Amino acid sequence: MNSSFVSIIIATFNSERLLPKVLAAVKKQTYPKDKIEILIIDGESKDKTLKIAKEFGCKVLNNPRTEPVYGKFLGYLNAKGQYIMYLDHDEVMENVDSINIKMKAFKKNAQIKAVAGSGYKNPNGYPFINSYINEFGDPFSFFIYKLSKDANFFSQTMKERYPIFLENKFFAAFDLSKIKSLPIIELVAGGSMFDATTLKKEYPQTLKRYELLPHYFYLLHSKYPFIAITKNDALIHYSADNLKKYLNKIKWRVKNNIYHVSDMGESGFSGRNKFQPSLLRLKKYLFIPYAYSLILPLLDSISLMISRRKPLYLLHLPLTVYTATLIIYHYFLRISGKKPVLRSYDESKEIKI
Repeated sequence: MNSSFVSIIIATFNSERLLPKVLAAVKKQTYPKDKIEILIIDGESKDKTLKIAKEFGCKVLNNPRTEPVYGKFLGYLNAKGQYIMYLDHDEVMENVDSINIKMKAFKKNAQIKAVAGSGYKNPNGYPFINSYINEFGDPFSFFIYKLSKDANFFSQTMKERYPIFLENKFFAAFDLSKIKSLPIIELVAGGSMFDATTLKKEYPQTLKRYELLPHYFYLLHSKYPFIAITKNDALIHYSADNLKKYLNKIKWRVKNNIYHVSDMGESGFSGRNKFQPSLLRLKKYLFIPYAYSLILPLLDSISLMISRRKPLYLLHLPLTVYTATLIIYHYFLRISGKKPVLRSYDESKEIKI
């Protein structure tokens, strides 16, 4: 591993529409170009994704499983840098100093091994549903964590909940050593960066188990209970440009956490839940009563609508009921012996584990 060298990992699959925006933003970074490598881990795209990657001078690796978590794992294994930054193929860095800011946090205090960005922004012209995704991901995640990832609220919410041990104009660093219910932080998306040298040395299991990848923050927390959040360092996130795509994403997440608990589910909520205290682990069983009470998600909808000044947050209620209904439906199918095949995020390809 090279000190101060940064590996940027992007898992792709038929990503030609947004990948040029993502890579153009990387190329604009003020961090020295000779200290950056870009790894494209491609799930056998059929469009112009590979052509675009080569035009931008990226190193391309093949991901035979297509599934992005496994692709990111291959990137983790092949990265040369001491530091790894993950971007999804629909996440565009807004600040040209994004990498520099994150590196300042690492250099400022040796106890900081992970740095997250400032949160997400909705692209111009994108629908409300994309804002909802950027904030909470899905209604279930909202119920469990209630941590907004919107750039207007993320840092402020973290400051309200967790003690700061270091702050300057570039970042705020939080001491989570005494925190039992940890925030939901994914170091493998959102432009987050971590010290890969430390992770690989002290947690060798990460070199063998791909399903641990989304939980690197929780592993690091056991020895390095600090996280830095950068300032003025948002990502423009093009997650879903219509409601149908979003509903399919919810369905994909539900199915993985019900039928594929030992593989894909382990890399999602099922695996993350194991790092939480017992009381929070039990909270998931309250989601169905919460949803079908109607009044509780309605109250949350109204609260969001008022605080965000957006009436469309009233959609939180029907989205919550939809998610709860999917969970019940698929649990009944599992009990009856059904198990649908694991498919890629867009349902276009079967994945072999």
